[in-house]
Amino acid sequence: MPQEYQLPDRVYKYPFELIMMAYERRFPTCKMIPAFLGSETTYEHKSKDGAVHVIERRCKIDVEAPYLLKKMCGADYVYFIQKNSLNRRNRTLSIVATNETFSNRVKIKEECSYKPHPENEDWTIFTQRATLHIISFFGIEAQVEKIGLKAYHKNIKKGKEIIMYYIEELAREGITTAPRWVCPLAVEGTSTENGVDQTSDMSDSDDSFASADDENLEVVYKLDSDYINAHLGDLSPMEECSIIQLAKRMKQTFEKIPDERVLLRFLRARNFDIEKSREMLIKSMAWRKQYNIDSHLQFWVSPPLIEKYVPGCWHRSDKDGRPVYILRLGHLDIKGILRGVGEEALLRHALYICEQGIEKTRSIPQINTWTLLIDLEGLNLRHLWAPARMVMRRFTEVMEQNYPETLGVVLIVQAPRLFPLAWTLVKSFINENTRRKCLVYAGNDYLEEDGIHEYIHREDIPDFLGGSCPCDITLSGPVPRDLYTISTEDILENESGLKSLYTNVTMRKGEMHEVTVDADVDALITWDFDTVLGELQFTLSFRKYAESHCNSSLVAMVQMAGITHPSTSSPSDGYTDTIVDEGVVETYKEGDSVQGSYYVKQPGTYVLSWCNTTPSTSPVSFGGKTPSQKATFLYSIEVIEPKDYVGSVSSLTSSFSNLSTSGVSWNSSSVASWNSMVSR
Repeated sequence: MPQEYQLPDRVYKYPFELIMMAYERRFPTCKMIPAFLGSETTYEHKSKDGAVHVIERRCKIDVEAPYLLKKMCGADYVYFIQKNSLNRRNRTLSIVATNETFSNRVKIKEECSYKPHPENEDWTIFTQRATLHIISFFGIEAQVEKIGLKAYHKNIKKGKEIIMYYIEELAREGITTAPRWVCPLAVEGTSTENGVDQTSDMSDSDDSFASADDENLEVVYKLDSDYINAHLGDLSPMEECSIIQLAKRMKQTFEKIPDERVLLRFLRARNFDIEKSREMLIKSMAWRKQYNIDSHLQFWVSPPLIEKYVPGCWHRSDKDGRPVYILRLGHLDIKGILRGVGEEALLRHALYICEQGIEKTRSIPQINTWTLLIDLEGLNLRHLWAPARMVMRRFTEVMEQNYPETLGVVLIVQAPRLFPLAWTLVKSFINENTRRKCLVYAGNDYLEEDGIHEYIHREDIPDFLGGSCPCDITLSGPVPRDLYTISTEDILENESGLKSLYTNVTMRKGEMHEVTVDADVDALITWDFDTVLGELQFTLSFRKYAESHCNSSLVAMVQMAGITHPSTSSPSDGYTDTIVDEGVVETYKEGDSVQGSYYVKQPGTYVLSWCNTTPSTSPVSFGGKTPSQKATFLYSIEVIEPKDYVGSVSSLTSSFSNLSTSGVSWNSSSVASWNSMVSR
């Protein structure tokens, strides 16, 4: 399938006639293009009045290719036929170049034109496009295409430099203007073909011949290179070409398409694959239409609960001029927010922030991304609630599918000891490109020489991070339970994926429910449970089996370590259960939500147990339920293997370019042996 490449229009702020004088100096050779070894004129024709000048050249090109490839092809050089049609009356130059070498195997065609700028006739605009069609080439078509594109893109950027070089050369010679063509009364026309003089007339059709190709160059979508430099930054020829190609493909289907900034973001997200970028963009456009996202900034009003309890705001700009959004995630009561307003409202709020970010960057030249600063002070197990992780997964999917490449850098500060565990649980659904943009600072490392001031001016560092700049974020604490409108059961009911993670248990007075798990040294046992009805006593115990029932190697390991615990006899003679920490045996009341973890120091079997301790007489319970001696709770248990947990740190060091020194020292022993949090 032929590949088409369209370059942005290039503008020269010089008149057409002067540009033509500079252009002619490129021939027969050009020292600024070493690969251009020379050219010979094979055909030349002028009209009687001198308005139209057609010239054909055979150009010799040295293609940069591996020696073995050249030997296999039997050619050290390639030849192109270039046909130039200059119409001084219309002030246009049309250039068509095709390959002569291997023309039966490869079809290359480049079309260019020079003409006055439509908004200023004293400026000149240059358009350029090319097609490449590899029919067959000794079974190495892909390699030939790569070599051809590399050579093409290498010389594209030089085009403007060459013209400007000869413009300056003319200026040094005292030539800064060139007269426009004026029709003479009578001029004898001559032509030469292969060195033989001929006399002929040039009919009126010759005027149209010079402009015919130029008219064919008119494409559906135009883009100015000066606009790209001013608004999109310094792009390679391939990137510039990809923007135009994607725009043209989108124009085939849609009358109105997103601007170049959006096109560039989607191209970057798909590594400049035109078709994949187009597919992604079309899906995003459909999503925006379905949810009326284009009017989101105008009509969306966040619920008061979100306004009060989501600690985030826009805060000045970073050193590159990107807007900065600060989220104090460690102080965000994600569970309270979800039970207060639900997932939909929180997602809409996140979309609102993304739309704000895009709107802010539109007014800043060459800035298409914004910076996210995440403060993890206060991060705890409540943030790792399984429904919250599921919501975060969906948020991430929506953002990456519809707001790709909007983040320039993510600064994560005050990462606590819990961070490696948190990273293990969430890293799987964060895009690799996004992970590379994350810079993690443990503790106070963000204040060091290589800290966040490398990205944010010292005078703009917020006050809560030790800076002098006031930050408009109010910490309102956890969401009060009386603002809850959604129960955990309702959240699980609407999420089939979470149902499989949670188990619902109802017990009579005095009954106990046990779950046993096997864990190795350095593993992490995590639990999450909600007391739906009644009261519960929760304990975590280590189960030691009798010698006859126990793995001998495991027993030997324990004895060698000299580990002993006060024991309580089990109803069964086959084992004894030892509570890992008497201080954590606690009763949880109705409505309590508990997240906890235990770092395993002794390999073996652990028992998580819940006992119904509901008193015989109980006041009116949370939510207005009828008092009962039954207890109901939902629980979820995860065992994170040592390789996964330790791997979370190694993944940080390999993915992040600025992991702080103390951050590298994180390991499984950094996590407390018992960590539990209850929210009431």
